[in-house]
Amino acid sequence: MEAMAISPPRPLKMQRRCAWLYEAVVRLPADWLPQADDAAQAPVGGVAWRSILRSILGFRVGGWNPSVPERPRVQERPLHDAFGYVGFLLAEVEIDQFQSGRFPNVSDALGCHCVCAGGVFGLRFATWAPRAVFVSVVGDWNNWDGRACPMAKRFRAGEHGGFCGLWEVFVPFGELEDIPFGNKYGYKIHTLAGTDLVKMDPYAQEMEVPSDMYHSPVFNASVISSCDDSYRAEPFEWSVWGRDDEWMKQREERGRLGTALLQPMAIYEVHLPSWRRGAKGEVLGYRQLAEPLVEHIKALKFNWVELMALAHHPFQGSWGYQVSGYYSCYSLLGGPDDLKYLIDKLHEAEIGVIMDFVPAHFCRDQCSFCDFDGTATFEYEDPREGEQRQWGTKVFNFRRNEVRSFLQGAVFFWAERYHIDGFRCDAISSMIYRNFGKEDGQWIPNEHGDISNLEAVSLLQDLNQTMKEFWPGVIMIAEESTAWTGVTTLRPADFGLGFDLKWDLGWMNDSLIYLEEPTWNKPANHSKLTHRATYMQDERYVVPLSHDEVANMKGSLIEKMGRKENLGFYERLRLLCAYYGYQAAAPGRPLLFMGQEYGQGREWNCYQSLDWHEGDEAVRKGLCVWVSDLMGTYGFHKPLHMGDDQPHMKQFPVGAKSFDWVENNASCCVLAFCRHWKGERPVLAIFNFGCQYHQGYTIGTPYWGGWEVLLNSDDGRYGGRGGGPGNSSVLWTGHHRGDCSDSLRLDLPGHSCLLLLAPEKFAEAKATRPPGGMNASDHLGADIEPLGTRRPVLHGRHWLLSSDRDQITEADWGSTPRVAK
Repeated sequence: MEAMAISPPRPLKMQRRCAWLYEAVVRLPADWLPQADDAAQAPVGGVAWRSILRSILGFRVGGWNPSVPERPRVQERPLHDAFGYVGFLLAEVEIDQFQSGRFPNVSDALGCHCVCAGGVFGLRFATWAPRAVFVSVVGDWNNWDGRACPMAKRFRAGEHGGFCGLWEVFVPFGELEDIPFGNKYGYKIHTLAGTDLVKMDPYAQEMEVPSDMYHSPVFNASVISSCDDSYRAEPFEWSVWGRDDEWMKQREERGRLGTALLQPMAIYEVHLPSWRRGAKGEVLGYRQLAEPLVEHIKALKFNWVELMALAHHPFQGSWGYQVSGYYSCYSLLGGPDDLKYLIDKLHEAEIGVIMDFVPAHFCRDQCSFCDFDGTATFEYEDPREGEQRQWGTKVFNFRRNEVRSFLQGAVFFWAERYHIDGFRCDAISSMIYRNFGKEDGQWIPNEHGDISNLEAVSLLQDLNQTMKEFWPGVIMIAEESTAWTGVTTLRPADFGLGFDLKWDLGWMNDSLIYLEEPTWNKPANHSKLTHRATYMQDERYVVPLSHDEVANMKGSLIEKMGRKENLGFYERLRLLCAYYGYQAAAPGRPLLFMGQEYGQGREWNCYQSLDWHEGDEAVRKGLCVWVSDLMGTYGFHKPLHMGDDQPHMKQFPVGAKSFDWVENNASCCVLAFCRHWKGERPVLAIFNFGCQYHQGYTIGTPYWGGWEVLLNSDDGRYGGRGGGPGNSSVLWTGHHRGDCSDSLRLDLPGHSCLLLLAPEKFAEAKATRPPGGMNASDHLGADIEPLGTRRPVLHGRHWLLSSDRDQITEADWGSTPRVAK
């Protein structure tokens, strides 16, 4: 403010209308209207005019004394009339889009934004409260006084006239430096019931840090953000390291060409607040976590990361699945620019970023947008539709177009502002089934008397279709736990949801049940491993070992291995290695939750760091190296990932399926299958999930010649005993087996996984009688030589059958698998 000398202003008498409202009529000259100002055009829509009314308050520094003859020194402070900017707010076309249910840029229209109108900087607020009696903006700058910044109802023009449910106001502050960035704010809403509520802004781009991580706060305010890239003069600078622009262009190109799902997707799932903490247990921010997280993911050779709990949630114990800030990042770890920094660093390292997104339900905290205007606003009004009692949350009203705009706009917001590469949509089953988790009488059928939620289905269809149009290459993933038809397709149109991928929770449940069984009972449960072949062609899958399996008293993955026979710790590790191999080699994208790469002993706790000291133990280091080599092999060899979505499709030039069973020996707990992709060398995956060491196991192969050992989980490199063929050794066919023309004879260590690479000229070495696969004998028979008839010889640190020793030279042995460098 500049000090200047002027005569005292003449007072203007105002009339009192009520306890807090005064008004006056001012006669203005005919030429009072200013000229149009190009700089005053609203960024979103409408024309901004200068304020109609300015009050000049004069006062002398140190007090006013009219008896002093000299002219007093006064200060001038203009007060701008908020309602003088009536042409500056929401445009009619924006209201049309909002009410149509498809408004991709709704985040630029609603919420709080710093804008300039007629040379005056201020904050524009807009919110949706259709049944509110009165709404005002309250915050730190006006002492949370609801009388200071009342909002105006927005009435439609023309044939769409009437109140549209939106409230808006422009609060002028003057200069840019006067904008109270960082101040907390909310909406004070006077309801039909006569009560006053203070609610957070559903479209806020920043939220205050929760005061208590262990309990849901009484109030969690919105924050005026200085990181609004659509309006600030200097948006966040992406590609500081020169990689994000190129990454985004390549992603879009893959999306338009339809090749995005042909790329390898090895996913590392992370909960940032508990992945790693400081020396005193303090939470580390986005920027602090960036370097160690990127380094760890690269070392493990994952090329995607799925980040839990990115959207703001006031209660950390919800793991980020009870969201209040759908347009705000989790404030505990930093602000929007800090998260963008982390994502930029991940893109620099060529790591894709998947966000956990929750479109099904939201937290019911009173400060959130539950009963936002005093009545059911974002949720269904009938509690049989609007409550998910088993989780204590509210269900979005997918029938209301304004709610549909809110949810779709949130996905677009994260894709645009934060360059998110994929969305894992949580709890899709609870959306598409009206009776999900409910007893009879607790739910309402649809108009056809059925259990499906038709409006939720149409929302998901619209969302996925729109994402493909505007953001090609962004991967949409459904966490859907039922046999709903067409989750990853839009056909048939009535039921298809249009996702790119679906979590295969059936695979996860079946395989973990099998691996918990004692060895003697595994043959009776063997079908739990093979059942997936009957449906793997139906959808496109992610095969997850996620946070859900290592929390809520379920124990860690290593605890589950052989749980029912009290398997020793070392054997649990070996079985876990075999399990990870099965996950990576089977059709589908492998996902592994943090801490399981080294076999963390306790189950996950969201309030404390992972037990990184366990990873320093020798045997656990071996597991970590195994995961790294396994993911590297998965990403390098195309048959292990490019044919995931067509496992039954025959591949040129040999006409074999992308996924072919080779062995199914339930009594020995042995499985084997071969993966193909066009002219690439096939990969044979062999698993022994039993504890018995099978010497001289004869297994049929689809090709004759030398098979190279890519990985053997029992190799000493991975903390194994060195049983079976070593990495990079070569095994030759030529052994007898009754059901096929060509077979390998090898040692299969207990609890092991072997990956073999087919001969180089495999197309010319096709077996005249390939193995029978699922029709193979289910008993030992001639397939396994009795134990003790041949003595294995230790060659270096690898075991090799003595009769085969002359077939392999010293140069064939090594410890480095064939993986991408």
